[in-house]
Amino acid sequence: MKKLPDFIVGGIQKSGTTFLTNLLINHSKVNIIKRDMDLAFFDDDRIYKKGEKWYQSLFKDYSELEDDAIVGQTSADCAFNPGSAERIMKYNPSTKLIFVLRHPIDRAYSLYWHQYGMAREHLRFEEAISKEPQRINKSYHKFKHYSYLERSKYKQQFEEIYKHIPREQLLILDFESLTKETKATVNIVLKYLGVSCIKDVEELNYSKLPRNPSKIAKSHLLVKTSSYLQKIGLVPVGRRLVNRFRKEVRPPKMNQQTREKLEIILKEDIEYYEKIKAEFKVKLLQS
Repeated sequence: MKKLPDFIVGGIQKSGTTFLTNLLINHSKVNIIKRDMDLAFFDDDRIYKKGEKWYQSLFKDYSELEDDAIVGQTSADCAFNPGSAERIMKYNPSTKLIFVLRHPIDRAYSLYWHQYGMAREHLRFEEAISKEPQRINKSYHKFKHYSYLERSKYKQQFEEIYKHIPREQLLILDFESLTKETKATVNIVLKYLGVSCIKDVEELNYSKLPRNPSKIAKSHLLVKTSSYLQKIGLVPVGRRLVNRFRKEVRPPKMNQQTREKLEIILKEDIEYYEKIKAEFKVKLLQS
């Protein structure tokens, strides 16, 4: 019996991984196991210690699929967490990987507001990115939760990935293509995975897909209070408090001086993103 998964959707957080996953699971030949951070075998050092036998058990319901059916998993940190790519190839050298990248600055800002909206973060954005280097070195938990800019450093992440994963087993696409040219982009993904393409996005229930609107509590004091409650172990209480007052709103526009500063810090990564975007545009034109 072959080792599963056949593929991993390894997009960077807040880059469209959920959107792509929700489309793929509506394809008749594509199966994806439950998306759960507790199942992040390759990209979480704590879970990796459970061993391969435990990981294989996650796929027990897919052992009798038809020959043309495939099984995948999402793994939102496998580009970011050191060693993940090597682990994947060691476990199953034939695994195909799909990465969705978003503009490094926009992705970092979106992740910040996601964390702030859940009251996992209480610092203002400028302070959070200023203190990020010190925070993420304090513990593995903080490394996973407060890496806003670090996760956007695509160049160094993919230099490491290329050391372990053959280029023919990598498909890297950009967020804009996925959201603006969805059918053509998804068909490139489906062809890469070896399953039939679609004629219309509604074949994948596009209009009925779950949406994740940005919800933010207007009171900064409330966010700080909820964050404190979560940090001292009262997570359910803190979550209920912030959820009660969250509103569906667009995050404020980033301060222009902050953006200009980040354009310097993430210069190489922005260039890398633009290169990936241009290369994928060629694929779209050829499809």
